Amino acid sequence: MKIYGNGNLCFDSNIYTYSNDPRARARFVSAKQQAKKFIVKRRGYKPPDFVRMILDLRNLGWSHEKISYVLDCSANAVSSWAVGSRPFYDHGDAFIQLWQEMTGIERYPREGEFLTYKYDIGQLDFLDQLDSVIGQLDGEVSERDSSDGEG
Repeated sequence: MKIYGNGNLCFDSNIYTYSNDPRARARFVSAKQQAKKFIVKRRGYKPPDFVRMILDLRNLGWSHEKISYVLDCSANAVSSWAVGSRPFYDHGDAFIQLWQEMTGIERYPREGEFLTYKYDIGQLDFLDQLDSVIGQLDGEVSERDSSDGEG
């Protein structure tokens, strides 16, 4: 490092001497190793799927205004989450807790996991309920037909 007459500092333009220093190389190697560990961990991270969670709450009768009132944020913020933007950490964490409490599900959906697991929310199991009703109706119709045929 050189100091000029006016008091300004100037670094030597020969970067090769600094990068060849063993202490500097050791720092760069350890920083690269730490960065590589972080990048590998980040690859497996999938953020929460807020769009899907908002749809689930909508199926349970929650409006954007009601969600925003409970979370103490604007309804426009919830609407923007519904189209793909991400909330700040405090609102996102509170929203996940609200979703878990309303749905009774501990594991929340993450992006990229669509259709990898199934759960029932609101009236999503409506068709299964219809199957049991159809079975009951078929039984009653067959009983009626058998009683009409006897008389």
